[in-house]
Amino acid sequence: MKKNLPPLNLPEDGPIKVGGLLLLGVLALELLSGCAMTIPGLTLEEQGRLARQEQSGMFAGQPPLTGTLTLHEAMARALKYNLDLRQKQMEETLSQSQLEVSQLELLPRLVASAGYSTRTPDNTSISKSVATGLISKEASVSSDASSRTADLTLTWNLLDFGVGYFQARQDGNKVLVQHEYRRKAAHNLIRDVRLAFWKAASAQALEKEMAAILKASEGAVAEARRVENEELRSPVQSLQLQLGLLEIIRQMEKSLADLSLAKEELAAMLNLPPGTPYRLNDDSGTMEQGLLAIGLPPEELEQMALSSRPELLIERLQGRIEADETRKAMIRLFPGLELDGSRNFDSNTYLVNQHWAQAGARVSWNLLRALTGKPLLDLGEGREEALRMRRLVAHMAVLSQTRIACREYQTARHVLQRLVVENEARERLQSHFSKRSELGLESRLSYIHAAASAVLGRTQQYEAFARYQSALGQLYATLGLDPIEEGAAGADLRHLARHLRVNEGRWQRMIFVPLATLPQVSKDGATGLSAAEPASDQMAKDDVRSAEVGRKEAVAERAAIAATAAPSSAARFIVQVLATTERKEAEALVAELQSKGYRPFLNTVAGGDGRPIVQVWIGRYQTSIEAQAAMADYRRREGGPVFVRRLYGRASVGGMIR
Repeated sequence: MKKNLPPLNLPEDGPIKVGGLLLLGVLALELLSGCAMTIPGLTLEEQGRLARQEQSGMFAGQPPLTGTLTLHEAMARALKYNLDLRQKQMEETLSQSQLEVSQLELLPRLVASAGYSTRTPDNTSISKSVATGLISKEASVSSDASSRTADLTLTWNLLDFGVGYFQARQDGNKVLVQHEYRRKAAHNLIRDVRLAFWKAASAQALEKEMAAILKASEGAVAEARRVENEELRSPVQSLQLQLGLLEIIRQMEKSLADLSLAKEELAAMLNLPPGTPYRLNDDSGTMEQGLLAIGLPPEELEQMALSSRPELLIERLQGRIEADETRKAMIRLFPGLELDGSRNFDSNTYLVNQHWAQAGARVSWNLLRALTGKPLLDLGEGREEALRMRRLVAHMAVLSQTRIACREYQTARHVLQRLVVENEARERLQSHFSKRSELGLESRLSYIHAAASAVLGRTQQYEAFARYQSALGQLYATLGLDPIEEGAAGADLRHLARHLRVNEGRWQRMIFVPLATLPQVSKDGATGLSAAEPASDQMAKDDVRSAEVGRKEAVAERAAIAATAAPSSAARFIVQVLATTERKEAEALVAELQSKGYRPFLNTVAGGDGRPIVQVWIGRYQTSIEAQAAMADYRRREGGPVFVRRLYGRASVGGMIR
């Protein structure tokens, strides 16, 4: 039998219903206007204004260039203001910020929330008895029409914590990866600045002389053409002279165009405003010094490269990142445990306890995800194997690049030596033609041809010297030698240039031996060859002498180390941080390292020229892995070009400084 429900006395909607409809109308209008929103394009005026702002920002904060610019000052400006390098620095900073965010995400979630609610009519209800089936005749309420709530909840998910932990480790390794990318960019930048500087310096040194000889050569070509037309000389001789002059003019114009572009390239690397005039100057006297021969065996150079090259360090760090990615995937296979606790408040007057605390735990497990365990393991192993193969490829590439860089350096040095000798012969030939022309024994056209040939020779010599400097910079970059220590990056330009000069001098003392008797390349094209000795014999003797110097120095050093032989349990590897002929410099470094907690060694060997070479070593290690780790830690803390050396035989390092 159907029972009729009693009528309920409910309040009328009244004005609240009207207000709700009005609110819904406003929201609908806002939604429609949002859907109809259009994005205006940039006008030409806005584009021009933005371009001017960006261009002014490109050169903001850097001092103007005054006076002449030396090589190391150019390198310092490039390291501080080059836009590509600054972008790498910004990427490293962003990766560091991401690491900080990942570390903070390991913390539990602490959420504070508050709310307000109201309704109309009241939340009234009737009830039905389960036992008798009777329905109450009066409606009742159990909550206020308006209420306020608040709570503070602490939640910690152990599964999310595990995933976040390995994510933070990955982000930490990514910071190190970005640091190595910045190191690589700095190496390449210094190499390119060195090449562009010397090409631009060559153009600056030759521009006036080349302009004068080009003008004279073009006049000589016109005169030779007139002589040919008037049949004053044999047509064959006139044509040969014209072709010779035209070939010289073509080569000089090509060389001058190539060298002149280097000044614009250098300005771009230094982030100078376009059109900024500047002059170059070499204050190191490099053009007047003898060339350098590599004094270390290829095996030691390869060890330096394998220990320092950013590409290899990047691959090793990528292996750690991929290993953590596999661990993250495996952790997701486990059940998740979530713990929570909260403090709550509700303004509902019908509640007996408006403030209360609450705690709980929840376990969840995606059972179907467990089916992916074996494929995930296989995928992780495949990634690690692929990365291992990439490391081997990079390892082989570094080995071959080191050998190639050494060979290119030696080739560039020999080419420069040959051009120096050839240019000397051109200078002597020009002198003879000048004297014969004054005596009337040779025509003016022949003298101009000889003078143009001499200028072309000097141009080729400058180009060869720029290539020699490029090969030197490529060798530094191939060995992974950092131009400055990490702590010196924020120094001003003057101190940064001094750091660069000191570091390069240290590299040269560590890697090269001077060839004091080699022909010297000077700015005026003069050489240091003896006129009484043929050039070919001189160069052959120099090559033999340089090789003998390197061999003698290596043998003397090994003999000095072996002289302090110890039992077979003695150290087999050390980390070398300095090699110099100045004992005071070595002792100063030793004192500095002792103040920092290191235990340095001094080792003295006889150089190939008889002068003692003082080496500063740290650590004594049984395995190469231990030495490599110590070297990486030293480079991270102190910076600078350091490398691991193997002690020959059962060597023990003597002369420990207590």
